[in-house]
Amino acid sequence: MPAIPIRSARPAGAVPPGRMRHDISEDRILLHTIQTAEALGALLSNGMLRPDPALAEPPLHPDGYDWMFRQMAARLPTFGDGAIWLWARIRRQEFVELCRLTPGQVLLTCRVPRERVLLSHFGDWHAVLNRHPLIIEHPDESDEAYGARLDRIFEDVDGRVRGAGVAPDAGYRHWPADVRTELEDSWEFMLDPSNYGRYESWQATVHSLHADDVVEAVRIEG
Repeated sequence: MPAIPIRSARPAGAVPPGRMRHDISEDRILLHTIQTAEALGALLSNGMLRPDPALAEPPLHPDGYDWMFRQMAARLPTFGDGAIWLWARIRRQEFVELCRLTPGQVLLTCRVPRERVLLSHFGDWHAVLNRHPLIIEHPDESDEAYGARLDRIFEDVDGRVRGAGVAPDAGYRHWPADVRTELEDSWEFMLDPSNYGRYESWQATVHSLHADDVVEAVRIEG
Protein backbone atom coordinates (compact mmCIF):
# COMPACT_ATOMS: atom_id res chain seq x y z
CA MET A 1 0.00 0.00 0.00
CA PRO A 2 1.46 3.38 -0.95
CA ALA A 3 2.43 5.77 1.84
CA ILE A 4 0.31 8.91 2.02
CA PRO A 5 2.22 12.11 2.86
CA ILE A 6 0.58 13.67 5.91
CA ARG A 7 1.14 17.13 7.36
CA SER A 8 -0.69 19.64 9.54
CA ALA A 9 -1.50 23.23 8.62
CA ARG A 10 -3.84 26.09 9.30
CA PRO A 11 -6.51 26.61 6.60
CA ALA A 12 -4.56 29.05 4.41
CA GLY A 13 -1.57 26.70 4.45
CA ALA A 14 -3.62 23.55 3.95
CA VAL A 15 -4.73 24.63 0.47
CA PRO A 16 -1.86 24.92 -2.06
CA PRO A 17 -0.91 28.54 -2.84
CA GLY A 18 -1.87 30.18 -6.11
CA ARG A 19 -4.64 29.23 -8.48
CA MET A 20 -6.17 25.79 -7.93
CA ARG A 21 -5.25 24.04 -11.16
CA HIS A 22 -8.22 21.79 -11.72
CA ASP A 23 -8.55 20.36 -15.23
CA ILE A 24 -11.68 18.20 -15.39
CA SER A 25 -10.69 16.88 -18.82
CA GLU A 26 -7.63 15.01 -17.50
CA ASP A 27 -7.42 11.21 -17.41
CA ARG A 28 -6.77 11.42 -13.66
CA ILE A 29 -8.75 14.31 -12.24
CA LEU A 30 -7.41 16.49 -9.44
CA LEU A 31 -9.99 16.40 -6.63
CA HIS A 32 -10.17 17.71 -3.08
CA THR A 33 -12.32 16.54 -0.21
CA ILE A 34 -12.53 17.33 3.50
CA GLN A 35 -12.97 14.19 5.60
CA THR A 36 -12.92 13.28 9.28
CA ALA A 37 -9.82 12.06 11.07
CA GLU A 38 -11.60 8.69 11.39
CA ALA A 39 -11.98 8.52 7.61
CA LEU A 40 -8.25 9.08 7.19
CA GLY A 41 -7.62 6.33 9.71
CA ALA A 42 -9.83 3.92 7.75
CA LEU A 43 -8.03 4.84 4.52
CA LEU A 44 -4.64 4.19 6.12
CA SER A 45 -5.76 0.92 7.72
CA ASN A 46 -7.75 -0.56 4.85
CA GLY A 47 -6.17 1.03 1.79
CA MET A 48 -9.63 2.18 0.76
CA LEU A 49 -12.33 4.54 1.97
CA ARG A 50 -15.98 3.74 1.32
CA PRO A 51 -18.96 5.72 2.59
CA ASP A 52 -20.76 4.08 5.49
CA PRO A 53 -24.50 4.86 5.26
CA ALA A 54 -24.87 3.87 8.92
CA LEU A 55 -22.63 6.80 9.94
CA ALA A 56 -24.17 9.37 7.59
CA GLU A 57 -26.70 11.88 8.78
CA PRO A 58 -30.03 11.67 6.93
CA PRO A 59 -29.82 14.14 4.02
CA LEU A 60 -32.10 17.17 4.07
CA HIS A 61 -33.04 16.43 0.45
CA PRO A 62 -33.22 12.62 0.16
CA ASP A 63 -34.84 12.66 -3.29
CA GLY A 64 -31.93 14.59 -4.78
CA TYR A 65 -29.33 12.28 -3.28
CA ASP A 66 -31.27 9.23 -4.44
CA TRP A 67 -31.19 10.60 -8.01
CA MET A 68 -27.44 11.18 -7.80
CA PHE A 69 -26.83 7.66 -6.49
CA ARG A 70 -28.92 6.25 -9.37
CA GLN A 71 -26.88 8.27 -11.86
CA MET A 72 -23.66 6.90 -10.37
CA ALA A 73 -24.98 3.34 -10.61
CA ALA A 74 -25.92 3.84 -14.25
CA ARG A 75 -22.84 5.76 -15.42
CA LEU A 76 -19.86 4.44 -13.43
CA PRO A 77 -18.17 1.02 -13.65
CA THR A 78 -17.90 0.96 -9.85
CA PHE A 79 -20.58 0.20 -7.28
CA GLY A 80 -21.36 0.92 -3.67
CA ASP A 81 -23.77 2.45 -1.18
CA GLY A 82 -23.75 6.22 -1.06
CA ALA A 83 -20.97 8.43 -2.34
CA ILE A 84 -17.85 10.31 -1.36
CA TRP A 85 -18.20 13.96 -2.36
CA LEU A 86 -15.25 15.97 -3.64
CA TRP A 87 -14.53 19.29 -5.31
CA ALA A 88 -13.39 19.10 -8.92
CA ARG A 89 -13.21 22.86 -9.48
CA ILE A 90 -13.58 25.61 -6.89
CA ARG A 91 -11.99 28.99 -6.24
CA ARG A 92 -9.10 28.83 -3.80
CA GLN A 93 -10.49 31.42 -1.37
CA GLU A 94 -13.80 29.60 -1.17
CA PHE A 95 -11.99 26.38 -0.36
CA VAL A 96 -9.82 28.04 2.29
CA GLU A 97 -13.04 29.24 3.92
CA LEU A 98 -14.41 25.69 3.92
CA CYS A 99 -11.23 24.57 5.67
CA ARG A 100 -11.68 27.32 8.28
CA LEU A 101 -15.10 25.85 9.06
CA THR A 102 -13.72 22.34 9.59
CA PRO A 103 -10.84 22.46 12.11
CA GLY A 104 -9.68 19.03 13.21
CA GLN A 105 -10.69 17.41 9.95
CA VAL A 106 -8.47 16.34 7.08
CA LEU A 107 -8.06 17.76 3.58
CA LEU A 108 -7.33 15.02 1.04
CA THR A 109 -5.82 15.97 -2.32
CA CYS A 110 -6.51 13.19 -4.81
CA ARG A 111 -5.94 12.11 -8.39
CA VAL A 112 -8.75 9.77 -9.43
CA PRO A 113 -9.17 8.05 -12.83
CA ARG A 114 -11.84 9.87 -14.82
CA GLU A 115 -13.91 6.73 -15.40
CA ARG A 116 -14.52 6.38 -11.65
CA VAL A 117 -15.75 9.98 -11.25
CA LEU A 118 -19.19 11.45 -11.85
CA LEU A 119 -18.93 15.21 -12.29
CA SER A 120 -21.88 17.49 -11.60
CA HIS A 121 -22.31 21.26 -11.84
CA PHE A 122 -22.40 22.63 -8.30
CA GLY A 123 -24.82 25.50 -8.93
CA ASP A 124 -27.32 23.51 -10.97
CA TRP A 125 -27.21 20.65 -8.44
CA HIS A 126 -29.54 22.84 -6.40
CA ALA A 127 -32.30 22.30 -8.96
CA VAL A 128 -32.11 18.61 -8.07
CA LEU A 129 -32.09 19.29 -4.33
CA ASN A 130 -35.16 21.52 -4.67
CA ARG A 131 -36.96 19.19 -7.11
CA HIS A 132 -37.18 21.92 -9.75
CA PRO A 133 -36.77 21.49 -13.48
CA LEU A 134 -33.36 22.63 -14.71
CA ILE A 135 -34.19 25.35 -17.21
CA ILE A 136 -31.36 26.72 -19.34
CA GLU A 137 -31.44 30.33 -20.46
CA HIS A 138 -31.83 30.76 -24.20
CA PRO A 139 -29.23 32.76 -26.15
CA ASP A 140 -30.18 36.46 -26.21
CA GLU A 141 -33.03 35.85 -23.74
CA SER A 142 -33.48 38.76 -21.35
CA ASP A 143 -33.51 38.23 -17.59
CA GLU A 144 -37.17 39.23 -17.53
CA ALA A 145 -38.14 36.78 -20.26
CA TYR A 146 -36.17 34.00 -18.63
CA GLY A 147 -37.78 34.69 -15.25
CA ALA A 148 -41.25 34.68 -16.79
CA ARG A 149 -40.54 31.37 -18.54
CA LEU A 150 -39.29 29.87 -15.28
CA ASP A 151 -42.47 30.96 -13.51
CA ARG A 152 -44.65 29.36 -16.19
CA ILE A 153 -42.76 26.07 -16.07
CA PHE A 154 -42.72 25.91 -12.26
CA GLU A 155 -46.44 26.68 -12.15
CA ASP A 156 -47.08 23.93 -14.70
CA VAL A 157 -45.17 21.37 -12.63
CA ASP A 158 -46.94 22.46 -9.46
CA GLY A 159 -50.33 22.27 -11.18
CA ARG A 160 -49.70 18.79 -12.57
CA VAL A 161 -48.59 17.49 -9.17
CA ARG A 162 -51.62 18.98 -7.44
CA GLY A 163 -53.87 17.79 -10.26
CA ALA A 164 -52.78 14.24 -9.51
CA GLY A 165 -53.99 14.70 -5.95
CA VAL A 166 -50.49 14.95 -4.51
CA ALA A 167 -49.25 17.80 -2.33
CA PRO A 168 -46.05 19.29 -3.86
CA ASP A 169 -44.22 18.78 -0.55
CA ALA A 170 -45.13 15.09 -0.47
CA GLY A 171 -42.51 12.44 -1.09
CA TYR A 172 -41.08 12.66 -4.59
CA ARG A 173 -41.91 9.01 -5.28
CA HIS A 174 -45.60 9.95 -5.05
CA TRP A 175 -45.37 12.56 -7.81
CA PRO A 176 -46.78 11.62 -11.22
CA ALA A 177 -44.33 9.47 -13.19
CA ASP A 178 -44.37 11.76 -16.23
CA VAL A 179 -43.43 14.79 -14.08
CA ARG A 180 -40.57 12.91 -12.44
CA THR A 181 -39.30 11.76 -15.83
CA GLU A 182 -39.31 15.29 -17.22
CA LEU A 183 -37.50 16.69 -14.21
CA GLU A 184 -34.87 13.97 -14.19
CA ASP A 185 -34.30 14.29 -17.93
CA SER A 186 -33.66 18.03 -17.44
CA TRP A 187 -31.20 17.38 -14.59
CA GLU A 188 -28.92 15.30 -16.79
CA PHE A 189 -27.76 18.55 -18.43
CA MET A 190 -25.69 19.32 -15.31
CA LEU A 191 -23.60 16.14 -15.70
CA ASP A 192 -21.93 17.23 -18.95
CA PRO A 193 -19.10 19.79 -18.62
CA SER A 194 -19.34 20.59 -22.34
CA ASN A 195 -22.64 22.35 -21.58
CA TYR A 196 -20.85 25.02 -19.52
CA GLY A 197 -18.08 27.60 -19.67
CA ARG A 198 -14.58 27.31 -18.22
CA TYR A 199 -15.08 29.06 -14.89
CA GLU A 200 -17.81 27.02 -13.26
CA SER A 201 -17.68 25.22 -9.92
CA TRP A 202 -17.80 21.45 -10.24
CA GLN A 203 -18.33 18.75 -7.64
CA ALA A 204 -17.55 15.07 -8.01
CA THR A 205 -18.85 11.83 -6.54
CA VAL A 206 -17.11 8.48 -6.34
CA HIS A 207 -18.05 5.16 -4.78
CA SER A 208 -14.68 4.85 -3.05
CA LEU A 209 -11.23 6.34 -2.65
CA HIS A 210 -8.13 4.15 -2.85
CA ALA A 211 -4.93 4.92 -0.98
CA ASP A 212 -3.09 5.34 -4.29
CA ASP A 213 -5.64 8.00 -5.33
CA VAL A 214 -4.47 10.26 -2.49
CA VAL A 215 -1.59 12.64 -3.18
CA GLU A 216 -1.53 14.29 0.25
CA ALA A 217 -3.44 14.50 3.51
CA VAL A 218 -3.45 17.70 5.58
CA ARG A 219 -4.77 17.82 9.13
CA ILE A 220 -6.52 21.18 9.42
CA GLU A 221 -5.49 23.11 12.51
CA GLY A 222 -7.91 25.39 14.31
